[in-house]
Amino acid sequence: MKKFLSCLSLCCLVLLSGCSSQEAFQEVEIDAKELQEKLDNKEDFVVIVEREGCSYCEALDAYIEETKQEHAGLVLYKLDSTDFDLKREKEEDMTLVTTNEDGQILLKMAPYFLYTPSLYIVEDGKAIQAGIGYNDLTHEVSLWDVDSTIDFNQAEPQDFWSFVENGQAK
Repeated sequence: MKKFLSCLSLCCLVLLSGCSSQEAFQEVEIDAKELQEKLDNKEDFVVIVEREGCSYCEALDAYIEETKQEHAGLVLYKLDSTDFDLKREKEEDMTLVTTNEDGQILLKMAPYFLYTPSLYIVEDGKAIQAGIGYNDLTHEVSLWDVDSTIDFNQAEPQDFWSFVENGQAK
């Protein structure tokens, strides 16, 4: 009987651990062409757009690294816009332009992209919500729609991880 109970206990532990295990948080680096494929396939996902030399991007990356183990099952796609040749035509412009094909893919998805880091919730291949910037004291992004340039004075803050979770709640 002891052997039977030991075996039964072991089986229950295996089943319970199998049922409760979730995949770890995943950060997947993609390029612009992979982004375009995801958009063309009408996928749902969250993407963060960063660039080299951005101190806010570096602070956010450090925070993600520190806390990712608390967010099992989430997937965040990461796009590096460093070489997209994005620029303002005039200094006062609030939109960017580029002749770079990769940059054009980003601007087609997010025509009002201006700051890094910028996160986008994409549903059915369309960006529907933006989280712009990163406050390293509060770990928040500024919520904004994707149809205009952000006004940081009117944008509502949202916890970074809540934003990512909201983008994967569907």
